[in-house]
Amino acid sequence: MRNARRALKSDRPPTSMTKYAFGDSAIAAERLSLLARTYADCSRTFLRESIGFRPSVAADLGCGPGFSTHLLANTLNPLRTIGFDNSKKFLADASAAATGSVTFENHDITKAPFPHGPFDLMFGRFVLTHLRDPKSVIESWVSQLRPGGVLLIEEVESIESDILEFATYLGIQQSMLSWQGNSLYVGTQIGAIAEFNNARLKSNGVAYLRVPPSRAASMFQMNLSTIKDNDFVRAHYDSGTLDRLDAGLAALARIGSNEPAVRWGLRQMTLERIGCGKGPD
Repeated sequence: MRNARRALKSDRPPTSMTKYAFGDSAIAAERLSLLARTYADCSRTFLRESIGFRPSVAADLGCGPGFSTHLLANTLNPLRTIGFDNSKKFLADASAAATGSVTFENHDITKAPFPHGPFDLMFGRFVLTHLRDPKSVIESWVSQLRPGGVLLIEEVESIESDILEFATYLGIQQSMLSWQGNSLYVGTQIGAIAEFNNARLKSNGVAYLRVPPSRAASMFQMNLSTIKDNDFVRAHYDSGTLDRLDAGLAALARIGSNEPAVRWGLRQMTLERIGCGKGPD
């Protein structure tokens, strides 16, 4: 089975890149909805097995249209759950489904302090892959927890498939993210970090799930429709290659494949805030 991890090199990365790579268009929101349904059971199990208390205030980091925020709220039933994002479009979508206990805030999740902290629980899923210096970001999040508060992280560790279109797409995505100073497989990077400031590593492992090729193709095609206009992608891949890949992914999304399911590895980490004090640093 081939692991699609190869990336091209570029000598001209941008000096700053914190924008979500896949945009906040309607198709990006549709793709996030599909992603949420795909990983819901895995994330729900992770949340339940990691938390043995009812949080008073919980934060969802990079909430997007709010799917992960409601998953967090429905699974652990915090007294208050707040989704943080800096996309006005996604926040408008999320706020339409807000409740008395689930709300949303415009905030750059790389910046501390957060409003409404300190938190008993913070949850970040598929966020660090878009951020530079993930260790520093994690430590910033930890600083917003109450002593004894918990940070839960879920990120991609690996994606394995023998389907050529998937390997091609993933190679493009990883190359683009690398050019931006990010990593598709950031789970491997954070999983190797032995210590974090002011935090105790409570758990650090990889969960595996299998995704039908048709569903993986749908997610990949939605992403491709956005990243094909990225400066790096336009500079390194000709339009014919991208059009053929788009058509191949569309066909797989419609009719599936006889190939085995795509095997996703998800790095799951639990960190507990240590130290004394009544609030965030």
